[in-house]
Amino acid sequence: ASTPQPSGARINFLDAVRKTLHTELQRNPRLLIFGDDVGPRGGVHRATLDLQKEFGIARVFDTSLSEEGIMGRAQGMALAGLLPVPEIQFRKYLDPAMEQLKDIGTVRWRSAGKFAAPMVMRIPGGYTQKIFGALGDPWHSESGEAIFAHTLGWRVAYASNAEDAVGLLRTALRGDDPTIFFEHRALLDTEPARRPYPGDDYCLPFGVANILTQGDELTVVTWGQMVYRCLEAASAFANRVSVIDLRTITPWDKETVLASLQKTGKLLVVHEDTITGGFAGEIIATMAHAAFEFLDAPMERLGALDCPVPFNVELMNAMLPSVEGIRERMKR
Repeated sequence: ASTPQPSGARINFLDAVRKTLHTELQRNPRLLIFGDDVGPRGGVHRATLDLQKEFGIARVFDTSLSEEGIMGRAQGMALAGLLPVPEIQFRKYLDPAMEQLKDIGTVRWRSAGKFAAPMVMRIPGGYTQKIFGALGDPWHSESGEAIFAHTLGWRVAYASNAEDAVGLLRTALRGDDPTIFFEHRALLDTEPARRPYPGDDYCLPFGVANILTQGDELTVVTWGQMVYRCLEAASAFANRVSVIDLRTITPWDKETVLASLQKTGKLLVVHEDTITGGFAGEIIATMAHAAFEFLDAPMERLGALDCPVPFNVELMNAMLPSVEGIRERMKR
């Protein structure tokens, strides 16, 4: 079902993920969830709480502290016909497993289409000011999604709210591709991302952006937590700014961005990832080719400064695109 059927109270991002995993575990006996502390503890953010209790240790289980082992195991399971859902505890922790990640992405190519390695790797990322005593740091607060856009064979989802999380996660779990599913830490249990549960059959196609506000002077493209900073910044310019939530990085919705840019003539891309080599550059390069005749101004981007995420919250805020900084760039 591609149309949400919301019911009940608004739920947070974590409950949306847990409920989707629960229904898919019931429906698909091949589905397995594993990673650091996902069993009795329910994961570091409690997204898998009580799933082991209901489905047993054979289907929801803890692994050793080895990201390369987690992803290598996932590849073997996928080739054997299972549907692995590995959790990597934080975005930065995936780095030791990059060779496995690249191998998984090229299974179809390497086997001339005889094999596939469907799986969904869940990975929390991005800044937060609530967990670990309101500290940032480069090991737990990194976003770094642009690297995955450059990792062949993977699809990348970056939901900004509970409803989109349900739809994208269920689509990924029913697909035949390896998928990276980002869970932004500042959205897991915070008010802006809460939505009513959209139903046990709701699936959201990849590559379909969401137009959140309509305006005729500026197109703003963003994803993840930056969606809410952009909306707040744009509130100062009623009916002048179109804010587009990309939802998925691979594939990304070129058609929606192009249609908006043809109308507004100006583009600003905002992301939490560091600026150099960030995905904004890909979007801008694509639009420079596709929309050149419609442009009224140079296309611009805002991202995090090219430095590690500081522990100090004020320094962390200084390196991230702020509401004030976004608003000032919009105004200009």
